[in-house]
Amino acid sequence: MTNLHHTSSPKNGESKKPCIAFSGDGDAVVCRFGGKWSLNDDFRDELQQDWKSYLKRNSSFNEMSFELEESVQWDSTLVVFLSKMIGTLDASGKKIVLNDLPEGLRSLLNMSGLSPTLSKNQYANRKLYFPDLKFLFFASRFVSFWGEWVLAFSRLVCGKSKMRWYDFAEAARSSGASALPIVTLISFLTGLTMAFVGSVQLEKFNAKIYVADLVSLAMVREMGALMVAIIMAGRTGAAFAAEIGNMKLNEEIDSLRTFGISPIEFLVLPRTLALFLMTPLLTLYADVVGMLGGLAVGTQVMDFSVLHYFEQTQSALSSMWEIFSGLLKSLLFGLIIGLVGCYKGLNAGSNSASLGKAVTSAVVLSITLIVVCDAMFEIIFSYLDLR
Repeated sequence: MTNLHHTSSPKNGESKKPCIAFSGDGDAVVCRFGGKWSLNDDFRDELQQDWKSYLKRNSSFNEMSFELEESVQWDSTLVVFLSKMIGTLDASGKKIVLNDLPEGLRSLLNMSGLSPTLSKNQYANRKLYFPDLKFLFFASRFVSFWGEWVLAFSRLVCGKSKMRWYDFAEAARSSGASALPIVTLISFLTGLTMAFVGSVQLEKFNAKIYVADLVSLAMVREMGALMVAIIMAGRTGAAFAAEIGNMKLNEEIDSLRTFGISPIEFLVLPRTLALFLMTPLLTLYADVVGMLGGLAVGTQVMDFSVLHYFEQTQSALSSMWEIFSGLLKSLLFGLIIGLVGCYKGLNAGSNSASLGKAVTSAVVLSITLIVVCDAMFEIIFSYLDLR
């Protein structure tokens, strides 16, 4: 038997020093803990070095089990130390058996993420398994939320909804007219930038007039809807998540349910419908402002006349499908932003930290879904030869 402990022996009235004893030969080894394991004692570094030294000297065993002496006294110090030992054994592929430990100690180890009888490969499988469960849980909650929204919209169409039109008008104002300044600035600078970048390349072919085609087509097809969606995700989607999340934090959502009022109808539906309708209007406005940004470059830098630039823009937009394709995208983008923002707000935690995470998550997820949907639209349009 190998005994690892402090060399000093306890005096009368002094608690016994913690120790580790190993017994057994061959494939199976038993590790027995004794003494007093307390946070007040400074012994962990020494015992940990002794434990590492033992592993270097004896590495041929395949299984280690753990036991406690009857007189042992322990607190969370033993849990932390034992967790480190189990982690070391697991990394080296040893089998771990904790069946002889007290039930309370096993429960604490389980709470720390360590299971009594898992091998290294089983640990790896479990780490892959829990994220899968988390994704399935998130997907089921979002599908349930989407189903409730569809039912609420159906009741609105049938005239049986409890949605207040005043809330819809207020949400439309905050997500529409209030967003005009930032949309104007970003759209104008976007058109300006595209005109500058395009002129550098087109000048090599003596075709600078086609800057008007470049800016107009890029704005109505892609940049107008995309830039408005990103702006609304960071501005309005985050605001929806913060508003509804704060209501949940103050238990106002629970109060609505207590009075028999559906939060989906009362809070989510007016906000999502307002954003669904306002996003295409803002996209049209952004398209025009972006073209004005290109016009500023064309007339002030490239010496085009205003009439010449407008005629070139009109010839580039000869097909109405160019405009409708961007508006079609913006409809879905607005719905995505509204649904994600409200969903994150309703599922925020019960403290300010979780509310901040919900707001951040709403913006990140909205922008991610917007980019993915935009790419899918382009693939579909190309496949159907709509370009």
